[in-house]
Amino acid sequence: MAGDAVNILLAAAAYNFKRAMKALLHLLKIIREKLSERPSMNDFSLANAF
Repeated sequence: MAGDAVNILLAAAAYNFKRAMKALLHLLKIIREKLSERPSMNDFSLANAF
């Protein structure tokens, strides 16, 4: 009986870990998209600034 309980706890922990990793991946994708939208400082010139 104790082995079954441990198995249930491990399965639940694995499921929650998988959900957390998906959420983290989604957050990283959003951050990457937002950073790619920002203008690069390499393209900056004073002639285009004014």
